Amino acid sequence: MFYRIISRKRDKNKQSGYKMKEISRIIRKLYNSYTKMPMKLRFLLVLTFFVLLFVFSVSINQNVVNEENQNNESNNIKNGRENGEGRPNEVDNSTPITKEVTVVIDPGHGGEDLGATKGDLYEKKLNLDISLKMGKLLEDLGVNVVYTRDKDIDVGLDERVNIANRINAALFISVHNNYMPNDAGYKGTETLYCTPVDTDENKMDGQKLAAIVQNKLVSTLKTVDNGTIYRPNLVVLRKTNMPAVIAEIAYMSNSSDRAKLTDEGFRQKAAEALTEAVMEAFKFMKVEKDESGEWMFMD
Repeated sequence: MFYRIISRKRDKNKQSGYKMKEISRIIRKLYNSYTKMPMKLRFLLVLTFFVLLFVFSVSINQNVVNEENQNNESNNIKNGRENGEGRPNEVDNSTPITKEVTVVIDPGHGGEDLGATKGDLYEKKLNLDISLKMGKLLEDLGVNVVYTRDKDIDVGLDERVNIANRINAALFISVHNNYMPNDAGYKGTETLYCTPVDTDENKMDGQKLAAIVQNKLVSTLKTVDNGTIYRPNLVVLRKTNMPAVIAEIAYMSNSSDRAKLTDEGFRQKAAEALTEAVMEAFKFMKVEKDESGEWMFMD
């Protein structure tokens, strides 16, 4: 019995020795073939070897990371269940999610961009005056206001959009006044908008906001109602991520409207109408004051 065991071990050792010799012979043969290859081909073979080695290493590391993540996720789910928490990412819908609200006010034109002009009356100044009045009223109500400009400077259209998009504003109100060069008799108020595609009817959008703004302006100012107008080609309406409108208060080219615009009381009323429009939009958007007096989205 002992002899048989010894014999088997010797046979296994012989077989291992034969295998090692065969492997060595194959390696020497491959090496000799490699040394006879052109230099360029040898370089490509070495490069391919290291690339494959790198890919193999990355694959192994990724598998290790994925396995660790799966283990961590399993442990989190297990711990959550043991603590009676249910799913770890489950949201309690009974608690409102709040988010601070900011309104961006955009006084049209500015700086070298005068806008419409009639004699010494400049649209850029009228827009800024109404905007600042509106901003003051909103701030008095506790609303967080950001201006694209609060003085007579030139601000690019894309920069106006970027200001609103960067802070994720709730509403964008651009204040302008109109001019009809070939028809001095044309007058009144209109509000421009651009509705995003496939907007939920239960959510605020440019068209809904324009209807609110137009109604408040006309009912307050007693101007001619030119309605809301779809203008998808305007940058500040097309590129903003939030409901946005351009409120065209009146026509500087019309003598009647122009006389109203030169009256500070009229501009104050325009600001009040725009403020009321914002507050009505807040109701639709479920924006309310929290315990600290901040206007927040209540979802």
